[in-house]
Amino acid sequence: MGVRENFNIIQNTSGTIAAIGLEKIGKAAAGNLVTPAIWALNAATKNSTPSVVDVGIYASGFVSAPAAITVSTVKALSDDSINRKVNEIRLQHEAKYRQFILPVQNYGHNAPFFVAQDIASNGGTVWQGQNHQWVYITDARGLLVPDFKPNNFRQAMQPTFPFELNKNNKFKFCSRTCRW
Repeated sequence: MGVRENFNIIQNTSGTIAAIGLEKIGKAAAGNLVTPAIWALNAATKNSTPSVVDVGIYASGFVSAPAAITVSTVKALSDDSINRKVNEIRLQHEAKYRQFILPVQNYGHNAPFFVAQDIASNGGTVWQGQNHQWVYITDARGLLVPDFKPNNFRQAMQPTFPFELNKNNKFKFCSRTCRW
């Protein structure tokens, strides 16, 4: 495995070492700015922003640095695992769709299956790859796609057709047997 597959853990470890080093030489304030600097770099180069969880972990570091380091390391390992699995799923689809296939973790912070149901009820196609990762697809504008036909999946959900709303003004959805 290379840098790309372990990007989050490498970045997390490097940032932690830099922050600790700055603190040890008496530059604790500069050490506190390492993480926001990394976020700014990622925003500028990869168009990615920190999640609510990332910000919470960063803030908890002011209370307990060892706990924040431990949690952020575990989260970085988890993020790398999710990214690897999403890339596996993307490679099973045409190149024109790959950048629009996203992990359900980008959509919500509940258990993946519940986020998948939320995506389907909001009008999107969502599926679980053979590697157990749940993903969904958007169009180029970031809107959910209701009628995508995923390849090689364990489970899939999407709105029923013709589109119907339930009493909560959410789309009724079903499993893969609805359209495929």
